[in-house]
Amino acid sequence: MDERKFEIIIHATDKRFLSRLIQSLEAVVVPENFSAEIQPVTGAEKYFAYDAAMRASDARYKIYLDERAVVTDENFLFELLRIFNSDGRIAAVGTSGALELSTHGISLLSAKRTPKNFRGEVEIADGFFFATQYDLPWRHDLFKDTFFGGQAQCIEFRRAGGKIFCGGDWISFDGENFSFDETARQKFLDEYSKDLFPLVSVIIPTFNRPKYFKEALDSALNQTYRNVEIFVSDNSTDDATERLIATYDDARIKYFRHENFDANDNWNFARDYNNPAAEYVNWLMDDDLFYPPKIEKMIEIYQNHPDVSLVTSRRKVIDADGKITCEAATPFENSCRVDGEAVGNFLFKSFNNFIGEPTTVLIRKKFLRDGDLCWHDDERGFFNLVDMSTWAQLLSKGNLFFINEPLSCCRVHSGIASHWVYTPPLSAIQWVKLIKSAWERKIFLRTEKDIRQSILAWFKYFVERGLELPLARGYHGKEVQTLKKYFVTMAQALSNGYKIELPPVEYSAQDKIKKIR
Repeated sequence: MDERKFEIIIHATDKRFLSRLIQSLEAVVVPENFSAEIQPVTGAEKYFAYDAAMRASDARYKIYLDERAVVTDENFLFELLRIFNSDGRIAAVGTSGALELSTHGISLLSAKRTPKNFRGEVEIADGFFFATQYDLPWRHDLFKDTFFGGQAQCIEFRRAGGKIFCGGDWISFDGENFSFDETARQKFLDEYSKDLFPLVSVIIPTFNRPKYFKEALDSALNQTYRNVEIFVSDNSTDDATERLIATYDDARIKYFRHENFDANDNWNFARDYNNPAAEYVNWLMDDDLFYPPKIEKMIEIYQNHPDVSLVTSRRKVIDADGKITCEAATPFENSCRVDGEAVGNFLFKSFNNFIGEPTTVLIRKKFLRDGDLCWHDDERGFFNLVDMSTWAQLLSKGNLFFINEPLSCCRVHSGIASHWVYTPPLSAIQWVKLIKSAWERKIFLRTEKDIRQSILAWFKYFVERGLELPLARGYHGKEVQTLKKYFVTMAQALSNGYKIELPPVEYSAQDKIKKIR
């Protein structure tokens, strides 16, 4: 290996471009006691040619140049040496790239592109100029001539423990229009997603719904975002779901069956799952669906907006047969970022869950309370308002981002929990607990005007929904009796300085609960 030699390797396909590049290289100043050699290579497969030239050269430093480039800094070799000598872990140097690659996998379109004259470490360096001080095989087994081969080389060097660096504007490039080979992009994401993007846990609790569950599971497996694991907790009374799982050969699925669990046991077992390697979690109810780009698009928002703690989107409503019946209402007309405190204040005065069901939101785990879905302590038992409690927790940590595109489907059918007769009074009860927590902690409800408006809005919203609806259907269970006590407590709070002292909640035996018809 010649430690004082530069090999400049150019994949030549156009004589005019090649001649222009070589002419610009002839003006480059070579450092004293160093030599430089220009080596044009040919052949239809660019990265095979690069690899062959690399193996044939004895130069320590190799510079791979796109023939459409023109060198504009005649002294760039001095700066290149300075960079390599400053840190032995710097394996490759480019002139532009992505500080962080977007989830679509295309550095040229990434939101975090390097600014002009950027100098520093990057995740991906563009392959128009790519200088190395160590040799590593090019992935010509995956890529023939698209720019994804250059991106792949960056990750291969990082896998080997090296760093990728950008050194400055040493070239100009004659090429504004790029065609992105979709097959190559998919290969790149298949091979390198785990190196580039954080792990997402998709959690599916399921019970006696093998048909719906299969559709939900398939929608998780078919995400365009590759780096996911799927945790399934099943308390079905038969083995239909277990037999269904046996037909899948996918290492991403982690399946657990607990035939003796009740609904609460199954839910809490699922929410206790916490893979420390996973940075994100997305719940998927076993009758709901993801659209393919859901996780990819939501991860991208989190990557580009560090102040955002909750990402949601439009969502479709489907019936028992999977037919779209409508789109869930939302106050937003366009994709937007909204102040989390303002959203929380609105929720506590409207009780309108426009954010969505558990399926809708991708959660960044660092914003959760001790990694769990809760905002206050009284949420480990029968708590069917866990989505709103979680949204309150997330909004207390940052802002909301709304994506103006349907990314999930909520299924409405006769078996959903909102059709259970105890749900309206229980939701009203649990909203009081959230109101009490917000007021005492002075989050979302900071002033006496805020708490007064919230209590009055609660009365207006839940007299009909929480009390009249179950009574009209002949249900007089313990939840209804508890709610009556809560009405008294909330009325007293309006005249006693907004002190909310709550009696304990009593629950009816689940096997006696009727469903709303």
